[in-house]
Amino acid sequence: MAGTFNDLLMTAGIKPADVCIIRHHTPERGKDFATLHDLWRADAVGFTRYQATQESGRPLFRQRKIWAAFVCPAPDETMFIGLFDATLSETRKADWLCDYRGDEPGDGEAVDIFTTQPRADLAEHAGVLRVDWPSENRRSWARKAEGLTLRISAQQPATPAALLTGDALVAALERHGFARTRATKKLVQLRRGDLVVYVKRETEARPLVIHPHFVDIAEELRAIGVEVPVPARSYVNSNLRAFPAYHADHRATEGRHGFAVGVGATRLGALLDLLERSATIPTPEGVVRAVAPEEDPLTERERLQAARVGQGEFRDRLMIYWNGACPVAGVDHAALLRASHIKAWREATNAERLDPFNGILLCAHIDALFDRHLITFEDDGRLCISSSVSDENRSRLGLEPAMRITGLDARHGEYLAHHRSRFQP
Repeated sequence: MAGTFNDLLMTAGIKPADVCIIRHHTPERGKDFATLHDLWRADAVGFTRYQATQESGRPLFRQRKIWAAFVCPAPDETMFIGLFDATLSETRKADWLCDYRGDEPGDGEAVDIFTTQPRADLAEHAGVLRVDWPSENRRSWARKAEGLTLRISAQQPATPAALLTGDALVAALERHGFARTRATKKLVQLRRGDLVVYVKRETEARPLVIHPHFVDIAEELRAIGVEVPVPARSYVNSNLRAFPAYHADHRATEGRHGFAVGVGATRLGALLDLLERSATIPTPEGVVRAVAPEEDPLTERERLQAARVGQGEFRDRLMIYWNGACPVAGVDHAALLRASHIKAWREATNAERLDPFNGILLCAHIDALFDRHLITFEDDGRLCISSSVSDENRSRLGLEPAMRITGLDARHGEYLAHHRSRFQP
């Protein structure tokens, strides 16, 4: 077993001299969370934005392309939460409030805004590995890795060696109150209230399939010891009938998709608790389900309530994913940007309305064209423009047939295919 955190880095083939150590800790209580550890556990999007926003011009953050992040579950406890590739995106005044303190980042001055992506290296230690932070550096929170000795004080495998599989997993779910609702030779569907899961009977690799909405909390799942694919991605199977449809140009037929994970007996309860918490949205009139089977009979009032509350989260996720700028026009003024649904809100399921891969961050005039299906995008990002938009108006709008956007993911594919089916050539 490695003795120090730098030993772990070197075992993974990472030079400590390439790494910035960040310890997220402050004695000051936040606006909505008591600690930064609480922010990390409860709001993955908010924590990502908090970490990615740093004081302008600090060489340590700009020069070190790998960040090793830690949080403090208790005052004398320092827990590793993952490695991140960090790239400076822009330097400007933030047009949002700090997700922890609730004030303006940088006291209203320009800040460095980074793009951060989780790395697969050491992911198995995220959320479980503890280190001894030196008492003489107790007040410091950002350091060069090679100049800091962090002795490993507690370590347990993030993924238990014995994952539940097949009938054993089905039986464990039944002990947690699930009932079988459908079964084939290869797949069992189980349900507890509004929560539906599937068990793959003939495979030991991530046999539990949950709703694809939970791809968005992959890091939180990994932190509690659940095995998730890296990078997080959908599992496609036409028999996942309670989950959303999946369509891609390279597939001859429409499928269904979920999120396949692995879990041991000691972590199953924690996993189910996290899924239940993440499947609802709090509103002034109670909670609204964000994840439910496709036949879920939400009332219209519930749907409107979900839309009103969920749209803010949806926009926040698009702002982070698209780095705060329209990928077509490059406009980065937040007031001019729209969180555009690819599959229209009125046509989408409750879960699809909150899925960030059902959205593109577009400036107002591009959003108007996209909403009316006068433009659309191929899966490779190529722009398609309706012939009803004249050459003169194309010029005025800055549209060129050769334009292409970058940043699309395979999970955008089913929504883009739906949008293209309504495109007006």
